[in-house]
Amino acid sequence: MNFHKSWIVARREYWVNFRSPGFLFMAFVFPLMILGLMFFVTQFLIKRESNTDNFKKVGYVDYAGIIQRDVEAPKGYFVLDVPEVDSEAYIEQQLEDHKVDAVFVIAANYTLTGQVDLYSQKSIPEALKEDFDTFLSDNLVAQGSNLKVPSDRLVEPFDPVFRTLDSDKRQSEAALIGRFLLPTIFVFVFFIATSTTSQFMMGGVVEEKENRLMEILASSVRPIELLMGKLLGLSGLAFTQITFWLMTGAVIALTTEQGRDFFSGAEFQVGDIVLMIILFILDFILMAAIMLAIGAAVTAESESRQAAGFIGLVAVLPLAANALFFTNPNGPIPILMSFFPMTSPVAIIMRIGLTSVPAWQIAISMVFLVATTVGVVWLAAVVFRLGMLMYGKVLTPRLLWQALRENQSTPVVKVLPE
Repeated sequence: MNFHKSWIVARREYWVNFRSPGFLFMAFVFPLMILGLMFFVTQFLIKRESNTDNFKKVGYVDYAGIIQRDVEAPKGYFVLDVPEVDSEAYIEQQLEDHKVDAVFVIAANYTLTGQVDLYSQKSIPEALKEDFDTFLSDNLVAQGSNLKVPSDRLVEPFDPVFRTLDSDKRQSEAALIGRFLLPTIFVFVFFIATSTTSQFMMGGVVEEKENRLMEILASSVRPIELLMGKLLGLSGLAFTQITFWLMTGAVIALTTEQGRDFFSGAEFQVGDIVLMIILFILDFILMAAIMLAIGAAVTAESESRQAAGFIGLVAVLPLAANALFFTNPNGPIPILMSFFPMTSPVAIIMRIGLTSVPAWQIAISMVFLVATTVGVVWLAAVVFRLGMLMYGKVLTPRLLWQALRENQSTPVVKVLPE
C-alpha cells in the first residue's frame, strides 16, 4: 500500500468538500441554528412550568432561624425534623421512601449567601421555587428590622442549589438544566458531524462512478489506497466541525456565568471525555465505511440516499427515545441500545451525562463496537473493490456473496449492454 497516494486522495477529498457551500452550511450554520432553537425553547418551557401536582408533601429545614410560626406556609409544606448527624442521608432516605416529595434546606449562613439546598428525585417545576420564594419573602418581612439581610435578599429571597441522589455535587438551576440538556446537545452535534461527512463521502463515490472517474483512478490507485484516502480526508472534515463546535461552546462557557453553570451540569470527567473521543472515532469509521460501501454498490445517488436515510434513522434511535434515558438511564431500553453497535456511541454518551454507567457495560459496548467496526471496514473494502469498475451495474447481495465464496476480486458480470 502506497501511503503517499492515500495522502493525495485525502487532501483532495478534504479541500473539495470543505469548499462546498452545502457542507459549509450543514457543518457550521445549520447546527448552530438548531442548537440555539433547542436552548431557547427549553428555557421558555422551563419558565412556564407551573404544575406542582407531584409535590403534595414538601418539607423544609431551617438552620438559619428564618421561618416564623405565625407565617402561613403553602399547602403541603411542613417542618422536617432531621438528625444532627447524617442529615443528608436521612433526607435522601425520606425521598427514596416517598415520605416526602421535595425538601428545602435553608443554610445556616443564609443571611449572607441566600443559599437554599433543594433535594428531590423529580424534575423541579418553576412554580415550586416561586412558592418557596414567596414563603421566604413573607418570613423576611415579618421579622422586619430584627433581621439584618442585604436589600437584594428581599427581591430574590434564595439562590437555589439542587442536589441529585446519584452525586454529592451541589448544582445551580442552570447547571441542573445543563445536566439533562447538554448530553442531548452533544449527541446531536456528534450525529450531525458523523452523518454529514459520511454522506458527502457516499455522494462523492456515486458521482465518481457515474462520470466514470472511478475507472481512471483505478488505473493508478489501488482500491485500498483510494478507500483509506477517502476515510482520512473525510475524517479531517469531521474533526474540523468538532473543533469549531468545541471552540464555540468554550466561548459561551467562558463569557457568561450562566453558560459556565450550564456546562458544569454535565459533570464530565477526563475519562468521560476520552471515552467520548474514542466512541466518536469508532462511530465515524463505522458510519463512513457503511456509506462508502453503499456508494460503491449502487449506480445512482437517489438509491444511495434511500439507503443512507435508513442507516441514519437507526443511529438516531436513542435521541428518539430520549424520554426513556432521562427518566431511567439504567433501564432495559437504554442498556440494550448501549450494546447494539449502531446505537451504542450515542446511547453511552447520553447515559454518561445522566448517571454513572457501570464499567462492565462500557467494556461490553466497546468490544461489540470495535468488532463490528473492523468487520464493516473489511466488508466495505471488499465492496469497494467489487464496485469500482461495475459501471451501470448494481452490486447485489448475491454477487457479493458469490465473490466472497469464490475469494475473487471481481465477480464475472456484464457491465456494458450487448
